Amino acid sequence: MLTRQVRASAAASTPAEALTPVPSDELRRRYDELARRHTVELRLSASVARAGGISGLVGTAAELTANPLWLIDARRRVVSRSVVARGSDFKPPDLDLLLARCGPVDIASTKPVVIPAEPARGLARRHLVVPVARDGRMFAWLVMAEVAVRLGGDETNLAQRTALHLATEYVVQRRVARASWNARAAFARQLVRGSHTDADLLASADYLGVRADADRVLVYVGDHSADELCDDQALADVVARELGVEILATRGREGMILLVEVPEETACVAFVHRVKQVLRQVIARIGEPETVVGVSAVSGPSGLKRAYRETREVVLCIDRFGRGLHRVIAVDDLGPARLFVANSDIGSVRRYVHDALGSLLGDTPGSADLLRTLQCFFDTGRSVRESAARLGIHENTVRLRMAKVHDLTGLDVAANANDQLSVQTALLVLRLEGHPALPPFVERQAIADPDRPASRKKDTA
Repeated sequence: MLTRQVRASAAASTPAEALTPVPSDELRRRYDELARRHTVELRLSASVARAGGISGLVGTAAELTANPLWLIDARRRVVSRSVVARGSDFKPPDLDLLLARCGPVDIASTKPVVIPAEPARGLARRHLVVPVARDGRMFAWLVMAEVAVRLGGDETNLAQRTALHLATEYVVQRRVARASWNARAAFARQLVRGSHTDADLLASADYLGVRADADRVLVYVGDHSADELCDDQALADVVARELGVEILATRGREGMILLVEVPEETACVAFVHRVKQVLRQVIARIGEPETVVGVSAVSGPSGLKRAYRETREVVLCIDRFGRGLHRVIAVDDLGPARLFVANSDIGSVRRYVHDALGSLLGDTPGSADLLRTLQCFFDTGRSVRESAARLGIHENTVRLRMAKVHDLTGLDVAANANDQLSVQTALLVLRLEGHPALPPFVERQAIADPDRPASRKKDTA
């Protein structure tokens, strides 16, 4: 009796349609569909297990469809594509056109969207578009073109599951890259701070696969508007690729630090000049006009702490007197006077310049020539002969101009060491401020000692 009551109650609570027998052909169709989906999942999971990466996943998906596939990143670059399927010789689809046709896409749902063919608008066939996204972050788009197989349920499922696994792969790769970045950044901080023992340093270097004893150029990049970790890493990667060398990067107190490894048998002065050139090009390319950079001389591991201090002084000098005019300046371009310029009261520095060279800063005829001669005199190591050669004048003209400076300023630049230091410091501030009579810092290396081989002398203290 109780059993009959339970059965009657169950029958009463069960929808009538659920009790309707399902035709065998429908059951077979559902079974085949589940089997195909199961096969897709097994193949994609196997690709992940083999650590095939993003290209491996796209390749596996391409083996499961006769339609061509493209993985296109947010910058419209083809990351990976099918190479065997019929139609894969087609040029990559116009992603912007496809996205314009499908309208807003819900990244959170990662739902595939079928774009109908519109030959008049440049779409010769239907396309399936799936966002590769996770946690609200867009990584790429997976696109399938309808060429050999109709875009039905199987193709939609394949694209959606592939996009899901691709998003997971992107997340994993970002985590691995962040972990690697953090480890290398910690090693860079060890080098800069000098807070390590030789054994610790060597152990960290072995683990990371970098040289602990390498000579390096320290580059200090003052904070710019794009200051997220990923942007720092991107900047370091671009500079490393342009220079073709190993770069360690980390964050400083108010900016980013790049430790640029110097290749063996490379002239130090020439390499520093090359680093400055690349940084100017990269900064111009990324469109960060407010970014300022200090570049050290070539330093051994024990000299990096000092190099960090000196490059920060360079950035302070640019911030105070050269903002908008200079982006990249080396420590050697400024010399020891940078310490005074970086740390003294700005008003006091300007008064100092006026006291030293004020009589040469007006509209007096010939004052520009006198300033130019003074700068050339110091750039050539106080050589009258070489100054004359560079300026294209007679040596006696150089001497006469130095005497004229003495008459106007009271400073004996030709013979008095204290007066020489005063004038060099004043000229440094004028060059930072962009005085038209003085060459910008970018030209100094180009004109200095063009035929003299650069030495391998480096900063080690």
